[in-house]
Amino acid sequence: MRRILILLALALPLAFAQKIVVSPESIVVNPNPAPNFNVHVSLNKDQSGSGRPVYQVGENVQISVRVSESAYVYLFSVKPSGEITQILPNHFDQQGQDNHLRAGETRSFPPDHARYSFNVAPPYGLSKVIAVASKERLDTSQLAQFQNGQNFASSNIGEQGFVKGFAIVVRPVPQQDWVTDTALYYVGNPPQTPAFGNLRIDSSPRQAQVFVDGNFVGTTPTSYGTHPGRHDIRITKSGYESFQTSVDLRPGDTQSVNANLQPVRRSGSVSFDSNPRGANVYLDGNYVGSTPIGRMNVDAGSHTVRFSLGGYQDAQVSFNLASGQDRNVNVNLSQGTGTLHIRDNVGGALAFVDGSQVGTIANGSGVLTVPNLQPGQHELTLVAPGYHSYVSSFSIQPGQTTRLQTSQTHF
Repeated sequence: MRRILILLALALPLAFAQKIVVSPESIVVNPNPAPNFNVHVSLNKDQSGSGRPVYQVGENVQISVRVSESAYVYLFSVKPSGEITQILPNHFDQQGQDNHLRAGETRSFPPDHARYSFNVAPPYGLSKVIAVASKERLDTSQLAQFQNGQNFASSNIGEQGFVKGFAIVVRPVPQQDWVTDTALYYVGNPPQTPAFGNLRIDSSPRQAQVFVDGNFVGTTPTSYGTHPGRHDIRITKSGYESFQTSVDLRPGDTQSVNANLQPVRRSGSVSFDSNPRGANVYLDGNYVGSTPIGRMNVDAGSHTVRFSLGGYQDAQVSFNLASGQDRNVNVNLSQGTGTLHIRDNVGGALAFVDGSQVGTIANGSGVLTVPNLQPGQHELTLVAPGYHSYVSSFSIQPGQTTRLQTSQTHF
């Protein structure tokens, strides 16, 4: 069925609050019924229930209703004048007195070969038949009353009165246990220019909330009919960016709006600094500047940052950033080390740097490589049996190799 929706705000206690949407044509809709629970109402001139057939005064009209699950069904006729007639349940016959329908059952009013008929009568204009299905019995006396022995309950509360009364009727019923549908028909010739257009609104992923001109109209996928003109559409879903657009709707037209919702990028902020400053900063492998770096927005999650400065050892830090968190990442850089390469004439000689043994000159090649020496001045001592000790000073530069050619003499 075409659903033309506008939010009805209800001042109800939180424990019983229902979401009820109603259209410019006063179609009452539950936006969140159980997934497989539905009711379908149609007219003899339009079995689909989605059209707007035309009846002339005096013609017979038959109303049919079907439910997908066993439920109590209530039918109301709403005329342009605001007159409300309760068609089901009624006091006329057995079929009308028992308003409990089995799953899949279709019931028509008047039934075939009935002793009565429904004849179309003025006023002219757009009339509605509203079907309500509920897993629980409803007290509909707020909507229509049996008076003076009448077989059909009625009232003159009008469309707005019907909506407000309906909110009270379904208040104690769980949201998933009631559902509605509406059939529309014209009495007399329809207007030359359609009064409404239709919006078909969907999203990926679905079950997103839809707002048209600021009013909640249901969850995707939904069909929403409204007056022609420009309308603002907003689609929201927890964990996703809001989608907004505007459409110009012409009378009788149907426009589709499809939103591809993007996950929310949750972020925080982080700053980087180093001692000494001027280090290049690589965040997750991407260069982002040199220290100091002020606050920058970064996606929430795990990250790795590397600091690189000539003459100093690279520093790498892993950190987690929570959504909305402000974080500082600071490092103290250590000067880079250098390497000493020794070539001596005595294989087996012991090598000492600043008094600490660092290795032995290799037999044959006469070579010893000493890595990871701090920059600056150092002292080398070579000791071998039968040879004079060799003592010399040398300098180490960060990231460089210092090469020494040494020679020891016999006693």
